[in-house]
Amino acid sequence: MPKVLLLTKSEVEQLLSMRETIEAVEEAFRAKGMGRVQMPPKSYVFFREFNGDFRVMPAYLENLGAAGVKIVNAHPENPGKYGLPTVMAVIVLIDPKTGAPLAIMDGTTITNMRTGAAGAVAVKYLARKDSRVFAMVGAGVQAKTQLLAISEGLRVEEARVNDISKGRAEEYVRAMGEKMDAEFKVLAD
Repeated sequence: MPKVLLLTKSEVEQLLSMRETIEAVEEAFRAKGMGRVQMPPKSYVFFREFNGDFRVMPAYLENLGAAGVKIVNAHPENPGKYGLPTVMAVIVLIDPKTGAPLAIMDGTTITNMRTGAAGAVAVKYLARKDSRVFAMVGAGVQAKTQLLAISEGLRVEEARVNDISKGRAEEYVRAMGEKMDAEFKVLAD
């Protein structure tokens, strides 16, 4: 059996750029639309007593010869109770020719970046090209990666954010202000 590459969260972060992620997501959407992707529905396991679940998400991109499975959880109480993210993931890449595992990697960063990249692809095709003001509903991880991804294709002059928690919206503005040269506003209810 071949050696299996193990990639930690920090290694994935060093290897992956938002621009590359956007390009990969756009190509994957195109391949899916052309019927060159096998991606069955997610399979769920629920942990009702822990208010959480995990989902298994296999896929095969025939044109790339790439196959894998992502296992991702959703445990909303994690941040408050355990200091862990609500969503975490692991990805296993598999050789489609032999079925041998090729890599096991942290999938949390990839999941976050992929979600942001999907939004950027939508904005590329659906937003006006002169759009400069963007609004985020929610101030979590997805709102951060969405705005960072959008800024790869359009100039973001102003970003507005609303969240059920005003404190979280204010933290979003602070954190994103360090990453982007834009005006940020917290919106009221």
